[in-house]
Amino acid sequence: MAKFLFYDDKIINILSKVEKPSGGAAVQAYGWIRGLKDAGHEVVVMTNSGINPLLKEECSDIKLVPMYDPKKGIRWIRWVYYRLPYIFNKIKHVKPDYLYQGIPGWNSFFLALICKFLNVKYILRISNDYLLDERFYVNYGKTHRFLQKKGLALSHCILCQNDYQLNIIKKEYPEKLAFKISNPIFIKSENENSDATNRSYIAWLGLYQYQKNLKLLYEIACVLEHEQFYIAGKEESKCDEDTKYYLNKLKTLNNVTFTGFLERKEVLPFLSKAKFLLNTSHYEGFSNTFLEAMSVGTPIISTEKVNPDSIITKYNLGIIYKDLTTLQTQYHKISPDTYRMMSDKVKNYVTDQHDYKILSDRLLKLLSSN
Repeated sequence: MAKFLFYDDKIINILSKVEKPSGGAAVQAYGWIRGLKDAGHEVVVMTNSGINPLLKEECSDIKLVPMYDPKKGIRWIRWVYYRLPYIFNKIKHVKPDYLYQGIPGWNSFFLALICKFLNVKYILRISNDYLLDERFYVNYGKTHRFLQKKGLALSHCILCQNDYQLNIIKKEYPEKLAFKISNPIFIKSENENSDATNRSYIAWLGLYQYQKNLKLLYEIACVLEHEQFYIAGKEESKCDEDTKYYLNKLKTLNNVTFTGFLERKEVLPFLSKAKFLLNTSHYEGFSNTFLEAMSVGTPIISTEKVNPDSIITKYNLGIIYKDLTTLQTQYHKISPDTYRMMSDKVKNYVTDQHDYKILSDRLLKLLSSN
């Protein structure tokens, strides 16, 4: 049996009894953790756990290793004399066969060097399309990109979510071990689907930030003025002005209700009562909210920009539109029979393609065969 160490500072927000926003990479990592543990492998998680965190009952079997104290040390130089030595010693103590990181960044270069020195196989997951193209520079600089690329080059293997990511990786790192493998989703068996008659609104779920494109959300809510929109999420501490502006405009609409931040246990009930899950993002990799919605029979509404590997159109999992006029036309054409068929298709798709046990087994086979 292999030993896996997951390096993720946000995943504690999912594991703790008192939840906080975590992001898709952490949700995805939790799916891998559950699948690997169920397959009998040892899993350790390095995260910002603090001292004796109160974990959910179902997460109490996950072994945690505390990450460095983010407040300790002198800014700018603390990575050199405190954080990197701390990480090195923790990895050395755990002695994993594999180290998994869900978002490649500038620190990936140093994690890769540590893993090389300790003979640990370093796995990098590409969590979003923008990490690999020019959109990266909207939030990060050239030095960050340089170190991120060095980390990718030194990794044992790179896991991609879709063909777009895989093609870029294959082009830039032709000798690198790289795979396309779907996001795993861990769903409790007791969660029940809601039938079509109980679905009363269009759901939107995410953090209020530039990537999620609240301008488009506002425009759609105006165009589909006779539909109710339920918006679940939370504003980031550093929120851009465009997002703030449209967040305030959304609050003026009579057909929009804000539900606030949802804990993991609240997400599926929220989605199960929705007619559709609406995605308005400028970009994604493979949104975990798609999988959560599909697991309770809720189809997707999204733009052509966010339709990973064209699965929504290919498998008839919802509505993909070019503009607001097209969306209006497509939305009003959906009959009750068409909707039921679409709802059945999304449930079948997520069961067949994203089961956490099946995908974890596939990951293990890919790693062992290389």
